[in-house]
Amino acid sequence: MIFRITDYVHYGTLDNRERGTVRLTLQLMGMPHPVNITLQGNCLQDLAGCVVDFRNPSPQTLPAELTQIPEHIQGVAGDMTASRRMPVKGRKTMENALYLEWFTSHHDMVLLESTVFSIKVSLPEWIMDSCEEQAQIMANQQMLRTQVKEWSRAYSNHQEDGSLPDHHWDKRLREAEAIAIAYQEVFQKYRLNPSGDIRVAFVMGWDEVLDNIAQSEETGTPCSCKSTGMLSLFDILNEQEAREVQSCMFHPLFQQVMELTDLCQHRFSREINKAQRNRTGPPEPLNQIFYCIRYITPRILSCLLQEKEDAADYCTMAARMALCVEQTRQTVAALDSRGYQMDGEIAERFSSLLEEVNSFQESLATQSRKSNL
Repeated sequence: MIFRITDYVHYGTLDNRERGTVRLTLQLMGMPHPVNITLQGNCLQDLAGCVVDFRNPSPQTLPAELTQIPEHIQGVAGDMTASRRMPVKGRKTMENALYLEWFTSHHDMVLLESTVFSIKVSLPEWIMDSCEEQAQIMANQQMLRTQVKEWSRAYSNHQEDGSLPDHHWDKRLREAEAIAIAYQEVFQKYRLNPSGDIRVAFVMGWDEVLDNIAQSEETGTPCSCKSTGMLSLFDILNEQEAREVQSCMFHPLFQQVMELTDLCQHRFSREINKAQRNRTGPPEPLNQIFYCIRYITPRILSCLLQEKEDAADYCTMAARMALCVEQTRQTVAALDSRGYQMDGEIAERFSSLLEEVNSFQESLATQSRKSNL
């Protein structure tokens, strides 16, 4: 949903001298030419009407797969300011940060944010008043709300299982995953804002939460709608869906997957945190391990839910679980081929999981053959 480019920017220029248009020129490390971006909208009050030059003191080379960025890009400006207050690691105080966000036609948000860039701001060609700034902020929030909605829809409709037909539960679980991902990003943006709960609810499209917050403010009663940065599956599903999902989560196979997930997150927490700090994927075979877990978990849960239905499509379920078997087998092979001895228990657990997933797939295949008799 968000493409963070801060680390790869060598230097750049922002130009908002023309009202309603922001022109951004970025030189990315590893790109032979600068990227020229034309955006509809304006910067916030501190940069409106100005030319801003900025430079990264320690840029990183753009990954090879991203070097095909086109030379000219168009989009819509989001919040663009050099006075966003951000915490700095190792310090107790907040510092101003350069914060530039914009939206693409592919429902993505591009973000550059830094407290260490050197910045030079010209005198403004025109002045934005407070009312204009509030209007720009509201327009940016509305744009982000639209982007979240469209991105979540696209994520929900995208499936990685080739021509296999989607069941209701397949799409519903992807939808829940999309909402959880979007919420984490939106929460990070507004978590330090005094009215962050309201802004998060608006951007996420949670009108009922907005009503609850408004009622709480009117009556002076506490509101249980405070954003925490975490959103569980049960926060997203309706009551009936939650009951059905909860009943399947006690299945031994799903329990085995959850226990393995917890084990991997605990054992590899240091590597995960390092990858998050560096905004990179975890090293192999950790990348394969967590991709496998992310891949098989919703599919196993979906098949368990479908098994409870009267007209279960066992043929499709067996085919989908065969893909889970293959994904788990690839992970076991990756652990074996690399001699990954950091934790032998992980390899043993994955080998055991492979046996159980394979057994579940065979049971579904047997049911499929019986239903075709």
